[in-house]
This record gives sequence, C-alpha cells and structure tokens, in this order.
Amino acid sequence: MFQDAWDARLARSSESTNELKKNILQLEKQIDQLLDRIVEASNGSVVSAYEKRIAKLEREKVLAAEKLAQSGKPRHTFEESFEHAMRFLSNPWKIWNNSDVSLKKTVLRLAFIEPLPYCRNQGLRTPKLSLPFKALGDGFNQKREMVRPAGFEPATPGSGNQCSIP
Repeated sequence: MFQDAWDARLARSSESTNELKKNILQLEKQIDQLLDRIVEASNGSVVSAYEKRIAKLEREKVLAAEKLAQSGKPRHTFEESFEHAMRFLSNPWKIWNNSDVSLKKTVLRLAFIEPLPYCRNQGLRTPKLSLPFKALGDGFNQKREMVRPAGFEPATPGSGNQCSIP
C-alpha cells in the first residue's frame, strides 16, 4: 500500500515536471513572438508595452525554471522514507524524549491533525489524532474480555459442560 502511494506521488511529480517544461517552452515562444513584433514596431509606446510584457514573461520563465530545478527526484528512496516512518510510528515517545524543540514540533505535527485543544478551565482536551495513530489506536480501544474457563476447544463428554457437539 505504501509502495503504491509512493509510486502515485512519483507519477504526479513527473507530470508536474512535464507541465513545467511545456510552460517554459510556451513562454519562450511568446517572448520570441514579442521580440519579432518589437522589430517591426515603429511607435515608441508600443515598443515600451512590448518590453514590459517581455520582462513579465521573463520573470515567469525564471520562476518556472526554479520550480523545475526544485522538482524532480525525491530526496530519499522509498526504503529510506519507509524505514524512518516506521521508526517514528514504533516509538514516537523515544523521539520526543531524546530530541530538541524542532523535532518535538515535528512529532506533534505528525501525531495530531490540528494543534492540541486547550480550555483555560479544564486544561487539555481530547486531541484529534492523525490517521496512522488513529488506525493503530483502534485496536487498543476495543472491549477486551478474558477467555472462558472452558477455553476454545470443543467440550468433551464428561467434562461437566452442558453443551454437546453433534
């Protein structure tokens, strides 16, 4: 399941990269067209308007190029990311207890959906847990009972159990 989510995110990232490349090519084409129009223009105000438009397109092109440079391959492999996530989920208290303030803030952001609710008169209220902790917690919130003294095995004749199995 995690691998599928990782692959889907990589696919979205590559689509985004392709869109940025197309956008840059389109901006370059528009700039070239405006440069051709400047050469043909004789009115100073028209040339000035074209120059302003070219400057705006150049800024958009630079921004798109920066986004393209930042996007691409993920910083870590799937295996590294999965290992770090499982280490965190296995014992967030250990990270909380042995870390600095910035990591403690990260633990809070990963463990809770929103900031911890606080009431002046009653103190901390019930927090909203993030999905992994909610899923892990559901197994612990169920009502538990001890096994009956007779156990799971079928009753044998003469065991004192009133049930009979055909």
